[in-house]
Amino acid sequence: MTKLPKRTKSQKIGTSAADLLSYVFAEFCNVIPVPQERDLGIDFICEVMQDEYPTGKLFNIQCKGKEEAKVEIDSITVPIKVATLNYWLLQPNPTFLIVVDCQNACFYWSFPQDFLCSLHNKNWQEQQTVSIRVPIQNQFGQNINILPTQIVSIVNSNASVTPKNGDYLGTLTLGDAIDRAAIDYGLYVFKSPFHRPFQYIGMTIANAARVVNAKPNQAGNIIVESEEAHMLLEAEGNFINYVDIELKKTAPWSQKRPFNSKAILGVLSINPAELELARKQTDFHTYYDHKRKLKIGVSCQYDGAPLSVGFSSKYYGA
Repeated sequence: MTKLPKRTKSQKIGTSAADLLSYVFAEFCNVIPVPQERDLGIDFICEVMQDEYPTGKLFNIQCKGKEEAKVEIDSITVPIKVATLNYWLLQPNPTFLIVVDCQNACFYWSFPQDFLCSLHNKNWQEQQTVSIRVPIQNQFGQNINILPTQIVSIVNSNASVTPKNGDYLGTLTLGDAIDRAAIDYGLYVFKSPFHRPFQYIGMTIANAARVVNAKPNQAGNIIVESEEAHMLLEAEGNFINYVDIELKKTAPWSQKRPFNSKAILGVLSINPAELELARKQTDFHTYYDHKRKLKIGVSCQYDGAPLSVGFSSKYYGA
């Protein structure tokens, strides 16, 4: 008998799950499959449609067949590699994990970023995999008329605008910034509370203190310290209006020494492709985040200092 390639059971499950999910979501989204050779942990990039018109709001999906997951009483557990989770956190658009029950045409979803923030074990980065919990209650069927409300809410809160060059797959190359940081500076993606530090802008002092697990000083400012970083959350009134984070391992730097600001932003899980580089000097690179209306400065403040990144809404556009 002639030898031929054989399709595995896992491939069959994955293909069926992806086809069914794509069919259902195509009613509400422009569903863009990620080619297998470019699949680093995302199966689909979706753009939300309003009637027949695109909105520019994007989100990602990683699809799993129910047969690949562990089903419990109130949840489904899916093991995900830590490298894949870090890749999801790097994305400018929210990434959803969706488990597909092809037999019953049911879908169960989770927003892993929220799950990771809720973990009591803060050392998950040291593991090989993390078991992501997908609540049974987060369920929708094949005949839905609209996208689930909670998914829409998360997309509206987190999604980026469509890339200016129209290359939806451009978001998949952002790992380059992380790679450069590791190669050039020996830095890796920072975890909470240093992950995407712009999130603290606009928070009340009390909320920010709770999130970063640190006490405000008499001025209302909050300082968070680790071996890798020093972060200042500066208050004005009752709200955080400026964030500065120093990357300790880059010290000592010189104001005359060039640096790769895109790599530094990647360490903080910030996508440089979302930003406009407004000015570039040897010691200070100024970016504008037009989506969040932020001014971002990557700089060496003085000779011997570490590289630092500052975030401000007050001086956006200035």
